[in-house]
Amino acid sequence: MSTSIDIIREAIATKVDPAHLRELLAVREAWEAGEARKAFNNAVAEFQRRCPIIEKADKAYDKSYARLDRIWREIRPLLTELGLSATWQICELRDQLCHIEGQLRHRDGHGERLAQDIPVPELIKGQNKAQQMGSASTYARRYALCAALGIVTGDDDDAHRAGTDFVTHDQAQEIAQLVDAARGVAGFNEGAFWKWIGVEVPQDIPASRYGDVIAALRRKLKGEAR
Repeated sequence: MSTSIDIIREAIATKVDPAHLRELLAVREAWEAGEARKAFNNAVAEFQRRCPIIEKADKAYDKSYARLDRIWREIRPLLTELGLSATWQICELRDQLCHIEGQLRHRDGHGERLAQDIPVPELIKGQNKAQQMGSASTYARRYALCAALGIVTGDDDDAHRAGTDFVTHDQAQEIAQLVDAARGVAGFNEGAFWKWIGVEVPQDIPASRYGDVIAALRRKLKGEAR
């Protein structure tokens, strides 16, 4: 397909009406945007296909997790290869929440907005307000980046490599919907719930635990204690 410059040159040479030229350029821009969007989607899909489960090899308050800097070191080569990049433009305090905004972009021009709100943690001994906000923004960027790219963290990925069966896509969606409904139930501690299962996202739940998880959530929604 002709470039925008080619269209303009041809229009000048043939004395095309300016209104018709604008229509031609609009069609060209729409086509370019569609191609850029397809390239972005293909790159994200390829990233998810190839990105490994990232081990939770870091600890804070006796809890294992994956630090943002280690996640970034592990995924940056693949992001670069696929033409993806992440940038951050906004980090501010809104109603005691750390609000961050950025963009996940592809080299062909298409980008998607990244946004995350995280409660500002309590000020710990020896920490100033700037460090407190920095800690919250790091936490927010880690969650936003992992959510946008479908990055999964785990204690290790041996089970995945060994071929452990996990819940199906439909089962994972069912669990996610029940968890969402349970958030409105008094006494439901979502953090404790995921700790009980031993994963952070529904799709990492072993198929053998599907029945127990569903039963526990339904009891909670009925007001029963697990």
